[in-house]
Amino acid sequence: GMDFFMNARECPGKQEWPELVGEYGYKAAAIIERENPNVRSIVKHERSGFTKDFRCDRVWVVVDSTGVVVRTPRVT
Repeated sequence: GMDFFMNARECPGKQEWPELVGEYGYKAAAIIERENPNVRSIVKHERSGFTKDFRCDRVWVVVDSTGVVVRTPRVT
């Protein structure tokens, strides 16, 4: 469908959270969902697979083996 042509500029609300790098993943996920109620944040290990589709309502919260956020969470 037309979803292919969507990009973050067209999504509502806050788009990225550089300030959460170094935070614990599940705490970061809760903050993201509070700051942008349009999205669902999903905590994933940095070595796991990620789908390539783009969605306005999804934020990957990428963590290392200690559960700490290792890259800027953004709507993707």
